Amino acid sequence: MSQRNFFLIGFLLSLSFFLSGCATSLFDTATVNKKITPQLAVDEFNGYKNLDVFWGGVILSGRNLKDKTELEILAYPLDAYDEPLESNPSLGRFIAIQAGYLELGEFAKDRRVSMVGELVDLHNGKVGESDYRYPVITVKQLKLWPVEIYPPYDDSDMRFHFGVGIFHHH
Repeated sequence: MSQRNFFLIGFLLSLSFFLSGCATSLFDTATVNKKITPQLAVDEFNGYKNLDVFWGGVILSGRNLKDKTELEILAYPLDAYDEPLESNPSLGRFIAIQAGYLELGEFAKDRRVSMVGELVDLHNGKVGESDYRYPVITVKQLKLWPVEIYPPYDDSDMRFHFGVGIFHHH
């Protein structure tokens, strides 16, 4: 391997480490209290009502109503890129209300979302046979994450991936 190839590999590795260290949020979180989880929002609702939260997770169900769309979401912590970490324990469930129409073919079961929203209500519902209290937020900013498709793993094949995301803002 030539000296030029070593330099190129070193440069690419340095660039990837630099870029991974520069995670910046796609969201405006200036007004958000990031310590509020869905469970904490239920437990201390009166203290957190009307505050902005920054939550994400996996869509469990959705329904279009007359002038809004309602999503039930299983919450997960967010990583440095604002993506839900499904490998971590769930933080509970919440209801997200988006003004207007969301295409439920896209915002479908098992899709990942992240959002900033205002905590506005509690909703009594059921999970199976159990009673459940859902915190309800009205969505201010919303990101639908792409479906991840992983190719078969082959350890003899080294690849570098760079991607671009699209931010959906309301």
